[in-house]
Amino acid sequence: MNGSKLRVGIVGVGAMGRPVVDRLLAAGHEVAAYARRPEQQEALRAIGMEVAPSLAAMGAGRDFVIIYVYSDDQARVVALDDGLVEAMDAGSMLVVHTTGSPKTVQAMAEHGTGRGVRVVDAAGSGGPTRVAQGKVMMMVGGTEEDFAHVSTLLKAYADPVIHAGPLGAGQYMKLINNALFGANMQLGIEACRVGREFGLDIIQMAKYLGAHGSGGTAVLEMIADFGSPERMLKTGGPFAQKDILVAQKLADELGVDLGTIRAVNAPLLATLEALIGPPLMPA
Repeated sequence: MNGSKLRVGIVGVGAMGRPVVDRLLAAGHEVAAYARRPEQQEALRAIGMEVAPSLAAMGAGRDFVIIYVYSDDQARVVALDDGLVEAMDAGSMLVVHTTGSPKTVQAMAEHGTGRGVRVVDAAGSGGPTRVAQGKVMMMVGGTEEDFAHVSTLLKAYADPVIHAGPLGAGQYMKLINNALFGANMQLGIEACRVGREFGLDIIQMAKYLGAHGSGGTAVLEMIADFGSPERMLKTGGPFAQKDILVAQKLADELGVDLGTIRAVNAPLLATLEALIGPPLMPA
């Protein structure tokens, strides 16, 4: 690394990755991206960014490489099948923000060990707005040394940044968070239904119960911000649907019973499938 200026590569510059890019550039770091779609390439070049012609070109010569693609399967393909880890320099670090299985980041780390490439999972809680504000929470899995190292990068767009435990622990914590978020979404929707039946102003109710009530959750504040539970579902539904299903799939693979959390998520998943259809990517 050259002083405080980091050389960063990123693949995945969509809703979540693009504000990461903006924050890194604003912090004075050197950022290159790999993007397949021409419209993404043009948008990145318009802000003066380097657009790498290949994953290999994006991965080489960087201090950190970020993966922020949509699904766990995509992250595995990019890192392993398409050769990103192979292209990275010894001593560099792969930072996986994509929500997925801890087994995926562990496979990446095993592949990177022989090349001297370090891997951490850094799972975030918070949407694009929180990233743009530098307030997304990052839950990092890795060694103490790796956590200290990646924190120099993450502080540009995340706060708080916490060490969840060994490699994969960030994903475990994020998956529990997502399962709870889904349950809270369903409870928030039900609370608004009951509030309407009582004749309450549900936006006022959501705003103040969310911020000050002992039964409040972040979901109620989101409902107040969006103006209705229906608008919240329309905007955040696809991400919630995918992440809840990922959490359930992992729990099943590990033989872990999600219990009441899963039961509360069931009507929400049914609502989301009726509203937006099946998930965009396999869980």
